[in-house]
Amino acid sequence: MTDETLTPQRPTRPQSVLWVLVATGISGIAGFVVTFAVAKVLGADLYAYFGVFWSGLFLIVGVLFGLQQESTRATAESLALADAVPAKSSLWIFGAAAGLIVGLVVFATSFWWAPAALTPDYADLSLQISIGSAFNAIVATMCGALAGAERWRLMAGTIVLDGLLRLLGVLVVLGVGGSTTALAWVVILPFPLSIAIIYLCAPRTLRMVSRSRLTYRELAVNSGHTVLAASATAVLINGFPLILAFFAKQGESATLGALIFAITLTRAPILVPMMALQSYLITRFTSHPDQIGKLIGKAAALIGAVMLLLAAITALWGQWALRTFMGAEYALPPEALVPLVVSSGFIGALCVTGPALLAQGRHRAYAAGWIVASIVALAALFVPAGIEFKAALALSAGPIAGLIVHFVALRAARRTSH
Repeated sequence: MTDETLTPQRPTRPQSVLWVLVATGISGIAGFVVTFAVAKVLGADLYAYFGVFWSGLFLIVGVLFGLQQESTRATAESLALADAVPAKSSLWIFGAAAGLIVGLVVFATSFWWAPAALTPDYADLSLQISIGSAFNAIVATMCGALAGAERWRLMAGTIVLDGLLRLLGVLVVLGVGGSTTALAWVVILPFPLSIAIIYLCAPRTLRMVSRSRLTYRELAVNSGHTVLAASATAVLINGFPLILAFFAKQGESATLGALIFAITLTRAPILVPMMALQSYLITRFTSHPDQIGKLIGKAAALIGAVMLLLAAITALWGQWALRTFMGAEYALPPEALVPLVVSSGFIGALCVTGPALLAQGRHRAYAAGWIVASIVALAALFVPAGIEFKAALALSAGPIAGLIVHFVALRAARRTSH
């Protein structure tokens, strides 16, 4: 990974998908090993607290993914107009300013949400969530810039480093019997370390891709739409275990821990690659606006096939695998596991229709779909039923509602273009 000369937008090559997918696969496996190792060592009861911390941190990371989406679009647009419009802002400065604001807001509000979600004994983990969120704003912004400039190898390097450094740190802490606080520190350190290492490898490229033709005000306004939608996205994906913790009854920590682990495990095969491919999809849809419908159809068919295969495997061997490898306390029945797998297919489809709308500049429609999905999901959690049923209902009904909104918007966009 070295500096390369930047040129205006080129046709996206198939190798670009391979770089991102391989990097995502490595990072996803690393994340799964982290989850598995911590769950195995701590047990379901204590893992519930780590799982809520992890969910809280990556809820904010999911929200900040909106910065990556907008910086991807802004960079691709800036490169296409490189000779016509001069640079007006630096994405480094924009990302750092966003990180400072986010970190302060998360920390200031932690006195309200941390004791309720993490319990008073673990509320101090909100400090690591605040610091990790601040650094991730910079990482998200610059990953978006690299994607918009189609510097896929550098983006892939950032993804791989983040996952492997986190895995190494967690295994070391678990090996020496470290505390939950120590685990929290090694979970957030890869954010600044990964982007710093990539910068040292290609400083000229990282400086050049940060130049945007948009003003800071324009970046902030556009990012507001994508961050709003990403907030709703994060509720359904990264932050759902945190939200679920508010609906768990007293004495259900072991059940909550098992359910959080199951949610993480069953949805990862679809959602990890789909979330990592968001910047690629935005770039692809932007470069090929005439093929949006065809690309959505292919992606939806692939997601559906994978969902059905995973649902069948889970129905047959899911409970057995959890009991064998994790212990009886994690062995949820098929009727709790299979709906979680199916729900990941619906969310995966939203991860395709969303970039298609962003590529057409329809930020509000994009945001509306995810917001409707999260509202419906949150409403489903108030249904008087067991926590396993409520989780499955929320994660299925919400995305279906969001897909309806997105498809209506895509159809309207198609009519307008003709």
